[in-house]
Amino acid sequence: MDRTKHVLDTCAAGLRRHPAVLEAVGATLGDGEPVVYVLVAQGHSFDGEELRRHLRQGAGPVPEDVALVRVPELPRAGDGSVDIAGLPVYGVLGGLLPLWREAFGNDGIGPDDDFFALGGYSMLAVRLVGRIADRYGVDLPLADFFDLPTVLDVAHRLTALGASPTAPAVAPRAEDELSLEDLLADVDRLSEEQALTLLGLESPPADDTARG
Repeated sequence: MDRTKHVLDTCAAGLRRHPAVLEAVGATLGDGEPVVYVLVAQGHSFDGEELRRHLRQGAGPVPEDVALVRVPELPRAGDGSVDIAGLPVYGVLGGLLPLWREAFGNDGIGPDDDFFALGGYSMLAVRLVGRIADRYGVDLPLADFFDLPTVLDVAHRLTALGASPTAPAVAPRAEDELSLEDLLADVDRLSEEQALTLLGLESPPADDTARG
């Protein structure tokens, strides 16, 4: 058996014996980076250091190059098995959901929630795009928010752009680090319809002659 696969299978099996873990699946990313995706049991939190301690006490130490990544759910193939190819997207999703929940102050936001349906507005969109760039090192154009309505849609796009599910968490930004210039930098790339949506307008304002 391939050594990396053996290590991943051993780690995943050991994690499944932890009370906070509902499921764990090992896989490698495109660059060969070994990852164990962890689905946390309801009512528990994800604590990577605690999980590593658990493995040291049972299955053995986790090699430093093995990343433990939380997923909010596991992608499934048509036969009900775990869709291994879809795991990186759900790993990225696991990092995006906290950003959405922080932005809206709503811990109930899920993969299928829509930014604008949640009450998103222009500067919040700018802030979120900035937070995504901070975490994943990927510049997501602001206009993509109009083509990618849900958090899961954004996760798919970011994965396609090279975002890694093992990207580290980032500290919250100070409010005063953002300015109107952040918004204007991307507005020129938007269509008229997208710009109006971003600004909260349903249609172009009537001109002076129309008002007369």
